[in-house]
Amino acid sequence: MTSPPTTPYRPLDITVPFPELRAYARTATRLHPRPGAPTAADSSVGGPLLWPADEAWPVCRETGHAGRPERHDGRPLPLLALAQFHCRDVPDLAAFAPAGTDLLQVLWCPFVGHEDGGFSDFGPSTRLFWRRAADVTDPMPEQPGPPFVEYERFVPEPCVLYPEQIVEYPWADYLPPALVERIDAWEDAFQERVGREAPTYQYDLSLAPGWKIGGWDSWHRTDLVRVHCEACRAEMRLLLTMDATENQASWGPFPPVGSPTGVAAGRDEYRAFVCPADPAHPHRMSTQ
Repeated sequence: MTSPPTTPYRPLDITVPFPELRAYARTATRLHPRPGAPTAADSSVGGPLLWPADEAWPVCRETGHAGRPERHDGRPLPLLALAQFHCRDVPDLAAFAPAGTDLLQVLWCPFVGHEDGGFSDFGPSTRLFWRRAADVTDPMPEQPGPPFVEYERFVPEPCVLYPEQIVEYPWADYLPPALVERIDAWEDAFQERVGREAPTYQYDLSLAPGWKIGGWDSWHRTDLVRVHCEACRAEMRLLLTMDATENQASWGPFPPVGSPTGVAAGRDEYRAFVCPADPAHPHRMSTQ
């Protein structure tokens, strides 16, 4: 790759016609995964994890699965390494990291409906592990993995990352109705002036598609569902978005790309939410 992927300039600054949106701004880090050869020391999707040799590899212990032939033989199934992210590489990750940690590792069981640690009926059961990278002085030389998967689209292509921090604004359903009415009227007037090419708030000016850390969550397939912590009922924050494509509306990066990771979970997006009150509380998965 001759140059790192870059988000195009936004068609306009939406806070000029609507300055009140500045109060809702959040940063997000687009991860821009691209096929490569990451090592266990790198932030990556589909690469090897910096996993201690003396720490047991997590497994799924479920054997039942509705709707498809079951191939488990009753033994624990090693989880599949999905991704890892270092705070040094991903600007928005530190805001989520529990004290004393700087590395997030994501694994999943590549079977829909295996709820051993997960909270979604539409994608794989997913586990999040936080650790301090410097504590891993003796990494596992060869990591295990599941001998079979339900869908090949649950197995990521090894990808290196090109993190890029951007600013996002909420999906419209999070905003006050009166503000949304004003944005809709502005869009209609703008479209009358410039035609069908006029940018829209929802798809061009608010939140980016693709793999990202932080930012705002999209609800383009369902009504807004506020995700609450099962332990304390606090409203949860979006930590990780996994998306099949980055090429939505005006957000398509330069140079363009299709589906670099090969991962397609849930519907379009598969998201991990975490509790802002206590990072030890279980995460929840959601799909769009």
